[in-house]
Amino acid sequence: MANTVQNAGKKSIEAIVISFRNGYQIYYNVKLIRIVSKKYNLLIMVDYMPIVGEMDGDIEIVSENDVVSMKNINAFYIMKNNVFKLLIREDTHAE
Repeated sequence: MANTVQNAGKKSIEAIVISFRNGYQIYYNVKLIRIVSKKYNLLIMVDYMPIVGEMDGDIEIVSENDVVSMKNINAFYIMKNNVFKLLIREDTHAE
């Protein structure tokens, strides 16, 4: 809902990234999300079908003004109603 008001008619994706290490981050006006996992490559765009999955690899969140890259992550994701959610799985024994 808030996404529609912010964009004043332009459709885009809202990307939410959750991790214990970096907390909760929201990216607005996302045009596409690129996932390069060990088993597949995926390009998620506005009005993409609902999808749920697990990834082990790299992700790029591309907005109008910025590109956010995350390398070598293991995560679960869901895309529904132009809201992409990524839950990063982190090793609790790491530094």
